[in-house]
Amino acid sequence: MIDGIPLLAPAPAARAQADTEVASALRVAAGALADNRGLTVVVNDPQRATATPAVLAALADALPPAPRRALVATGTHPYDAATRRAFEQGLRAAAAVGEIAWHHARADDLADVPGPAPWRCHPWLIDEAWGLLAIGSCEPHYFAGITGAHKTVTIGCAAYDDVQANHAHALDLASAPCRLGGNPVHEGIAAMVAGLEARRPICAVNLLQLGPDVLAAAGGTPLEALDALAPAVGDTYTVTIDRPADALILDVSGPMARSFYQADKAIKNNESAVRDGGAIVLVATCPDGVGQDHFMQLLRDCPDCPSVEAAVSRRGYRLGDHKAVRLRRLTHTRRVRVFAVCPGLSDRDLSVLGFARAGDIAAALAAADIDPARHQVFRVADAANTVVTATGS
Repeated sequence: MIDGIPLLAPAPAARAQADTEVASALRVAAGALADNRGLTVVVNDPQRATATPAVLAALADALPPAPRRALVATGTHPYDAATRRAFEQGLRAAAAVGEIAWHHARADDLADVPGPAPWRCHPWLIDEAWGLLAIGSCEPHYFAGITGAHKTVTIGCAAYDDVQANHAHALDLASAPCRLGGNPVHEGIAAMVAGLEARRPICAVNLLQLGPDVLAAAGGTPLEALDALAPAVGDTYTVTIDRPADALILDVSGPMARSFYQADKAIKNNESAVRDGGAIVLVATCPDGVGQDHFMQLLRDCPDCPSVEAAVSRRGYRLGDHKAVRLRRLTHTRRVRVFAVCPGLSDRDLSVLGFARAGDIAAALAAADIDPARHQVFRVADAANTVVTATGS
């Protein structure tokens, strides 16, 4: 309980010996890597709290000596020079890493990957002179189902147009957190993996984390490493309540709290557990403001759900449109009021988003006319990863 409000939080069944788990996962992956002259390690970018150094540090004991190089899977995220330097220092401190490359989704030298879902990738992925190891962390993702190395080595290293084509399926209601089967975004990523695997072996290590703590690890192919941890992801991060809440207070911290672009995952993860006409209180500092803001122009042009859906239908999907469409569905169609305890967001930003500013949680609940003594209110910890579901919602 926090301030009389029940707290919903991730609840791991057990804590693991992190070093043992990671070493075991690497042993599973090692067989397909031993014959290569060097190793390309694909790692998540700074927007994810993946404990990549724990895996890198274990590489020396798990694999024969060989050159190592790291590819940072940025997806479509840009980074300044200072952020890159700091991140690279962390990689080098964990392991003897030589060259480090940062994926650029609009680069001219991307390589073709044929298959059931043709796509273009960073050229290091198809360099068969080097073994390929992808490191990911498995947590709920509001439209890809569950993240992991399968997403790191595809969406994280793909051409902008290919990311956009995959993410267009995020408008589908079947694209939901923790859902893999029947999820068109996940199935598209799996097809991308299949195309790359038809060309060369890919090994993966996935981590299940609670904050910085590694709870479990799995190795194998990207989809094997995902399937091994998927049940534990659901058990750890999914919380069920007996009916849709009158209000949810969504706490976001760490890398996900730096911008609204990332903190919005807390809303998307948990919006189905709030009743129509209810309230959401988003608590995130957002020192970087909105962050990637390509979806904001659509919100500026379209004040309600019919207009935003018509605009996307008329001109076709553009990357980020799913954020705008889902927000308008939430605030306009379902009439859920969103209050932002987000000092980094400007009044103009909040007006475009359709949110109200609140100085603190108490002020937000008062503005929403929500009394925790009379209404069903929950506070959600680590809300960018936690998924609250409501029976009957």
